[in-house]
Amino acid sequence: MSTVSKRQRSSFDHSFIRKLAPKRLDKFAFSPSEGASGGILVGWNSSIFTGEVMHTKKFAISVKFTSVHDNSIWILTTVYGPCQGEERDNFVNWMNDIRIGGANWMFLGDFNFYRALSDRNREGGSMHDIFIFNEIISNLGLLEIPLKGRKYTWSNMQEEPLLEQIDWCFTSSNWISDFPNTLLLPMAKPISDHIPCLVKIGTSIPKAQIFRFENFWVDHHGFFELVQSVWNAEVRATNSAQKITAKLKLLRRVLKRWSKQISNLNKLIKECDSILAVLDKLEEQRPLFRQEGNFRKVLKSHILKLLKYKKEY
Repeated sequence: MSTVSKRQRSSFDHSFIRKLAPKRLDKFAFSPSEGASGGILVGWNSSIFTGEVMHTKKFAISVKFTSVHDNSIWILTTVYGPCQGEERDNFVNWMNDIRIGGANWMFLGDFNFYRALSDRNREGGSMHDIFIFNEIISNLGLLEIPLKGRKYTWSNMQEEPLLEQIDWCFTSSNWISDFPNTLLLPMAKPISDHIPCLVKIGTSIPKAQIFRFENFWVDHHGFFELVQSVWNAEVRATNSAQKITAKLKLLRRVLKRWSKQISNLNKLIKECDSILAVLDKLEEQRPLFRQEGNFRKVLKSHILKLLKYKKEY
């Protein structure tokens, strides 16, 4: 499952989505942007959920998901709240008119509202907006899923930045009863001025122990020589089919052992993201020194190269 708001696109064709979303996501719903405002994309894996788009607005998409495994139903509303004007009023009225009932419902995204003056790193802010937002949350009976480990979710990316929390995750009360281990975790932001967030929902489904072939292995020195040596090795088999099966099992075992000795691309990206997250969190306490800011720019560029490399394979 993946949701993205504030995509400045008037349309989403398949080739663009493939650049943005993981390959396992094969179904999508979107709301186009208007100029530099809005734009929402929601993607899901149809082998896990069937999705029914309930409504599409300029500022929100709601999709009802049904599990293909146990037929459980829940609703996801992805939000990109307008900043001002008539559209902001329409967004507020629309939120107030939602009827949740007994549904398992999650709301997440960039609401462009904060709940308290402490959700900014500078003085100022609108008490009127705070009142409006908290009144919506109260009227709908929503519960906040707090962001772990970060205080703010948006930066204006200046040397002495304005930081705010305007991205939120809320659920219906029934959701917390059915999914008590729901977590909202921050991720590194190599591109956006918003912090990407990961929602984790606890499950008792065991993780399959399967062999995964990574396409980037073929670029490593010695890979083909290793495969050839394993394939040419003698195996005990009484016929051709058994011989091929035995060779494949041997190759899988050798590649699993070999892959632990080479640089793991996912691990490298994760480590870079962790360093970037430390710098972003440090910025919440004080402006970054010039050397720290320059290092963050270099690190973001490096992460983008790694992500591009991963996407190509």
